[in-house]
Formats: sequence, structure tokens, C-alpha cells
Amino acid sequence: MASAAYPVLQTRKGNWRSNSHYRLKGLNIPTLNTGDPAKLEQYLSNFQTKSDDVFVVSYPKSGTTWTQEIVWQIHNEGKVSKEIIGRRVPYLEFVTVEYTEKPDFEALPSPRLIKTHLTADAIPKGSDESSRCKYIYISRNPKDISVSLFLFIKGMMGAENTMENAYNGPWEFFVDLFIEGDVPYSKWNDHVLSWWKHREDPNVLFLKYEEMQKDLPSHVRRIADFLQKPLSDEIIDRIAEQCTFKGMMRNPKTFKITEGDDDIGLILRKGVVGDWKNYFTPEMNEIFEKEVLAKLKGSGLEFEFEP
Repeated sequence: MASAAYPVLQTRKGNWRSNSHYRLKGLNIPTLNTGDPAKLEQYLSNFQTKSDDVFVVSYPKSGTTWTQEIVWQIHNEGKVSKEIIGRRVPYLEFVTVEYTEKPDFEALPSPRLIKTHLTADAIPKGSDESSRCKYIYISRNPKDISVSLFLFIKGMMGAENTMENAYNGPWEFFVDLFIEGDVPYSKWNDHVLSWWKHREDPNVLFLKYEEMQKDLPSHVRRIADFLQKPLSDEIIDRIAEQCTFKGMMRNPKTFKITEGDDDIGLILRKGVVGDWKNYFTPEMNEIFEKEVLAKLKGSGLEFEFEP
């Protein structure tokens, strides 16, 4: 519900329009995600973490669902579940959502596994050791993210009550929005750098999608070690096989953002590195390098763009 404190923000260009957002916690939160932005902001500000909480964190379309599934399977010793991922590792910013099931974090058994797209500055944090939890941040090259986010947003247009404020426009328009940060969760470079600064923190694990693609078993082991879950090599290898794209596509409707048996909100698409080359013109690539990737200069953070 829009208000003077939380106006609906939307960029328009002729008949084209961006997603509609509320601005809270310094980020663009899609209006689709909340019916009450004031209540959501208050909830996030007051959220009490527990020492055994595990947050799976990312900028959207960075490999979040992949990492959620890996973390869940590590906690369940390689079990595979057909229960929708949003129930097993619920989305923090969905506490006031209206078009799908709301999570109840107080009712979740410990350890709570929680998905979020918040920056390091905005995320709930413990005030002392008794509430100091763990954060696993999955990052990905922004060219592939932009393509995946564009196609996901276009695919979400069928969700109930979204048509009036839904995204409408071609890929060329979306690239400009992405560069300007007029997309869900604002500018990619600000988001990823907020977490990169904390990569040495003992309760933060910073991962890269492209590196996970190259050697998934070693990354499953790395995540398990970070979570202090001693698993056998046999279980680690099983989780790695089950969490390949092929393995997860055996149950694609387990990985969707909405409830129901339709195809709206399906999350898995290709699961590859380098798909951006099928969408970017040379001019787009040049602007992206200058306006997005140049912002990483001096940070030490680099990404791979080829498979």
C-alpha cells in the first residue's frame, strides 16, 4: 500500500515501464513483495537473529536458489525434498507478501535457514555472540545476472495482481534500468561491494557462481565446513550431483517463487556462464564495462564472463 512515506517508484519511457518499487532500507523492494512497506521495514529493523541462523544472501539471480538447496541438503545430510524451496529456506522480505504464502520465522525450527537479498548494511545482525549468525553470500557476474533478471521479471508478469504495475519493455530498456539501479534491490555494484568488504569476517562466506560451476564438490565441502557440518565424502559428492542444474531440474516446480502447479515464477532457467553474449550488443557491453564493472576497480573483486 503506497503512502507519502512509501510512494510507488517506477521509471517510464514512452509506453515502457520498469518494475514498481518501494524504497526501504536504502533499496528498491518490488511492490509485488509487500502489501505493507512500513510494516516490512519495521519487521526487518526489529528482526532478532539467533546464533545458529544461516542466511543465504545475494543480489537477485546470482545463484540464490542453487545455494539455498545446497545449504538445505547439507543440513539434511544429502536428503532430497520435493517441498517448495521457499518453505524450506524462506525469503525474509516475504513476511508481508500478498500473492503467495507468508513465512513465519518465529515458528521455524532451529537452525533457521533464511534467504534474503539485503545488502550487508541492511541485513539483520546480532548484537552479541549469542545472536551472531552466519551469512553465505553468492555473487555472480553482472552481465549474466542482468539477462537472467530480465527474463525472470518478464516471466513473473502472470502473477496475480501484478499487471497494472508489471515491467513492460524490451531488453534494451532493461539494460539501462539495470545500469541505473532502477531494478529490484538497486545497483548491483553497490550490493556486491557491501558484502565483499566483509569477506574476511569469520561469520561470512563469500562465494562466486562461476567458481562453483567449475568445481561444485569442493564448494559443497567449503560450505559444509563453514557451517561446521562434518559430512563424509560420499554425502558431499551426492549433494554435489543432486545440486547440479540437471539434478535440480528433476523437480523444477520445487524451485518456484509462487505456490501452485503453474509455470509462473519458475526460477531455474539455464544455469550457465556466458549466456549474456546472446543478448549484449558491442555497444551495450562497452557501456556496461564503463558504468558497472569500472565501479569495482581497486576493490580486488573480479569475475569470469566465459564458461
